[in-house]
Amino acid sequence: MNRLVIGVDARPLSSRVSGVARVISRILMSYPRKQDRFILYAAGPCHSDYEHILRLPGVEWRQGQGALAWKQGLWFNAVLPLVLRRDGLNGFWGSQQVLPPFLPAGLPSVLTFYDLVAVYFPGSMRTIARVQQKVFLNYSVRRANRILCISDQSRLDMIRELGVPEERTATSLLGVDPVKPRRVTLPCGKRPFILGVSTLEPRKNFGMLLDAYELYAKSARSPHHLILAGRRGWESPEFYAKLARLEAAGLVHVMDSLDDESISFLYSQCSFFVMPSLYEGFGLPLLEAMSHDRFCLASDLGCFHEIGGKAIRYLPAEDTNAWAHALTQTAAKTPRMKKFSWKQWSWDRTAGIHAEAFASSFGA
Repeated sequence: MNRLVIGVDARPLSSRVSGVARVISRILMSYPRKQDRFILYAAGPCHSDYEHILRLPGVEWRQGQGALAWKQGLWFNAVLPLVLRRDGLNGFWGSQQVLPPFLPAGLPSVLTFYDLVAVYFPGSMRTIARVQQKVFLNYSVRRANRILCISDQSRLDMIRELGVPEERTATSLLGVDPVKPRRVTLPCGKRPFILGVSTLEPRKNFGMLLDAYELYAKSARSPHHLILAGRRGWESPEFYAKLARLEAAGLVHVMDSLDDESISFLYSQCSFFVMPSLYEGFGLPLLEAMSHDRFCLASDLGCFHEIGGKAIRYLPAEDTNAWAHALTQTAAKTPRMKKFSWKQWSWDRTAGIHAEAFASSFGA
């Protein structure tokens, strides 16, 4: 088999744990074509959370240089296209659904496509990310030789909204790995708790969840606590006022800056998991909760059905009363989950689909 030299948009690996960084790292770790070489491009250094990636055979980190390297987006758009011209690549992997402008004309590319947040919920994105997505998303999906979407819902949304020919697309569902839990101090002590995992931002719909939780807590003699594991993001002042009130009552707790092992412990200890998102491209926390054999309440989104099938309960994302009722019922008697299928959700499958796309698109 021919050896490929593949450039990778590795900017997410310069920061702490994130969904896209996890996708990149897991695909590289499970990649089946051991003869291929990856050059990882980023403006900054590799974060310590991902230094193990650099010890993989055939993986090289290429850090940006020059005046524009202080800002990842500027470097990616203005400098990286020039760097790619001289590195003798067979292809480029757009690992976070955008390609740099002025990508060399003869360089084929594969895009991993996550979602249409920039189209459906632009206000939930940071300004620089929103501008980059809006400016370069259409260019990227038209420029890519192959587009791998993380759910069938995401793939069909992209085809419909961006007019991408279906024959250039495929679905590559994400995977999950066993993570050994590391004990952390629970803010609710030994009291049972409900868990949500995500950055606190409007698309995650935690404002509705707090309203539903408050209705449940008022009607319960001894309510389960609610732990939200995630960074405090760009929510409204009204949301944070509501959150502060429930935190002061000792019922709701936010746990920030947790690593994978600490979050794994929360999954293993919670009574059940909730994911009330208004929109997602996949829903990795939902899959992680299921991998810990935890029952889940989730919004009635297509991508969540792809993950949960008939094993979990789906609710209208904006129906506060339905969520309050479901919290009450599930806290009183949580259904048992069937044993999780690790084989079905292996990262080997995701990496294999990417390897096939690289081989067919890059001429192996």
